[in-house]
Amino acid sequence: MTSSAVTPTVRTVSLRPLLHAAARTLFRGVVALPLAVAAVPMALLGAHGPAARAQTSLAGLPARRPARWRVLVHSVAVALPALVSFVAALLVGYLTYAGYLYFLRPDASFALGHPFTPDERFHNAWGGPTLVGAWFVHSCVALGMQLAALGLIRGALAVQGRATRRLLAA
Repeated sequence: MTSSAVTPTVRTVSLRPLLHAAARTLFRGVVALPLAVAAVPMALLGAHGPAARAQTSLAGLPARRPARWRVLVHSVAVALPALVSFVAALLVGYLTYAGYLYFLRPDASFALGHPFTPDERFHNAWGGPTLVGAWFVHSCVALGMQLAALGLIRGALAVQGRATRRLLAA
């Protein structure tokens, strides 16, 4: 009798596509507001074609040359979602410092030499009284807030994409 050995297949999960999508969303969230603001004077000065191309390329749509009034209406329509995504993207950047790099903050860097020992200065800190506990809690809170901010950015970008499809790519 022969026994056949079953080799288990191990499937690895790569975070690279997820991180790439998050970085792309964050980039689009930062760039959307300057593009919307810059499109207004460009359209008024007759350069509405390049302004429309920049907006449609951000949304991943084919470039067309819409009328000047469509570019102006689009810029006004996407101003609020672009502002929301810009502020949320800035929040993601701030939370990187306040959460993951908590130990580099001026009010916490004094404990770098003894991160596992209790310190009275961390007594009221989230996760205190040690630097490691405070850093861990701040990192977890930052991660949760960053995920919520990325969801908010994606929602605002979806609104912008719909406006771009209707006004510039139609």
